[in-house]
Amino acid sequence: MYAFFDNETIVGYYSLLLQENKKCELNNLCVIPAYRHNGIGEQLLKDAFNIAEGLNCKKINIGIVEENKVLRKWYESFGFIHTGTKKFDFFPFTCGYMEKNL
Repeated sequence: MYAFFDNETIVGYYSLLLQENKKCELNNLCVIPAYRHNGIGEQLLKDAFNIAEGLNCKKINIGIVEENKVLRKWYESFGFIHTGTKKFDFFPFTCGYMEKNL
């Protein structure tokens, strides 16, 4: 888990999961609402790219709420491509999958 702090308060974070075949999965990237739209998410995402590259990952993937078109466009602006969707009975939304070559 990697965190972004404002003084001593965590205001954003993400986690990385190492996978097989030199892949990493980016999980839980989020910024608390009061701190959004200030570039913190971008800093966290770029940090994730750097950490993943340092771990010798060649690809990073992520799952998103497919219906959140704004979030999908945000990830696409950083080079992620949409690879598919899956609907699970236990979620009230569709899972979208994206990946980026590092």
